[in-house]
Amino acid sequence: MNSTLEQPLGGTVPWTPLKASLVGGLIAGACDMSYALLWFSGVKGAPWMRIPQSVAGGLIGKVSFEGGAATVSLGFALHWCIAIIWATIYVQAGRRLLPDLLRKPIPYGLAYGAWIYFFMNWVVLPLDAMHTKPHFTPLDTWLTGLAIHVLGIGLAISLTASKTQPRT
Repeated sequence: MNSTLEQPLGGTVPWTPLKASLVGGLIAGACDMSYALLWFSGVKGAPWMRIPQSVAGGLIGKVSFEGGAATVSLGFALHWCIAIIWATIYVQAGRRLLPDLLRKPIPYGLAYGAWIYFFMNWVVLPLDAMHTKPHFTPLDTWLTGLAIHVLGIGLAISLTASKTQPRT
């Protein structure tokens, strides 16, 4: 006898939209922050604290670089909130508007990552408190940033979102 609470034979229980949004956002945020810390601090030589402080700067401006641990913490918190919001948008769009987003996570995830990269750089950052102007230079930073958004952020979000679909 099968009850409605038992897992179906041969299938897996789909994730809730909340779980997919949180897990996808946390993984995407970790990929992006790891890249930012390794690239800008490790390769480009910026002090590591400036990376999360620059995220906080989007909210409070250049004063974020004078805030020490408080603005570092704010930057980390804002960074993961933004990643979770991007994941939630994808999950909800797939569940309510475009089911193919959940059925074909790889091509749509790659495209979503690229879209996030351009939207953040050409819409969000110019409007934030730091007023960062969009740019394509230096080319190595532009290309690595695009790559991490496509492969680390877009795919992390789309693959976790696809787990909200029942599997047979």
